[in-house]
Amino acid sequence: MTALIAALVYANGVYPERVIARAVERLRDRGVTMAGALQCTILDAVDRHPCDLLIEDLTTGDVTPIAEHRGRQARGCKLDVALLTELAESVVTGVRSGAPRLLVINKFGKTEAEGGGLRDAIAEAVERDIPVLVGVPMRNLDQFRAFAGPLAVELPVGEAALAGWLAGHGLLEPHPQPGAGDRAVPA
Repeated sequence: MTALIAALVYANGVYPERVIARAVERLRDRGVTMAGALQCTILDAVDRHPCDLLIEDLTTGDVTPIAEHRGRQARGCKLDVALLTELAESVVTGVRSGAPRLLVINKFGKTEAEGGGLRDAIAEAVERDIPVLVGVPMRNLDQFRAFAGPLAVELPVGEAALAGWLAGHGLLEPHPQPGAGDRAVPA
C-alpha cells in the first residue's frame, strides 16, 4: 500500500517550488480536485526580495503574500501569522466540504513543527483517507517524523519520485512529462 503522506524532503532554504507546482499543474489538467496551499515566488519582480512570496489557497484559488515585509535590509522573512491562521481554516474547510482527492501543503515549516499552522489540515485529510503531499525542510524533519509517524514516506525532490507516489494513489501516470527537470529554488 502506498503511504498516505508524501514528504518531499529538501535542504534548508532550497524549497522545491517548481517540482510541486508542476505536479499541481498536471493534476489540474487531469481535473483532480485539490485542497491546500501552494507557495509561489514572484520571479519577474524588479528588485525582488527573498521574502516576496505568495501563497495560493488551492480550494479557493486566492493568492496572497505570505511574508511580512520588514524592509530591504531584513535578514530573513517573517511569516504573516494572521494570514496563515486564515489559510489553515480555509484549507480545513476545503478538506471537510469539498472532498478533494489530494491535500498539498507547501511546507511543514516552523509553525507546523511547533504544533500549529496547517497540522490540523493534514490530520483531517488523513482521517478522511485523502493523500497528502508536503514539503519538509531538513531542519523540521524530526518534528515531521514525530507527527506523521508510519503514515508518511520521505521522497527525494524530483518529479519521477513524486509522480510514482501520485500514481500509487491513482492521481497521475507514473512518469513525468519529457524534458521536465527537477530543480529546487531557494526559499
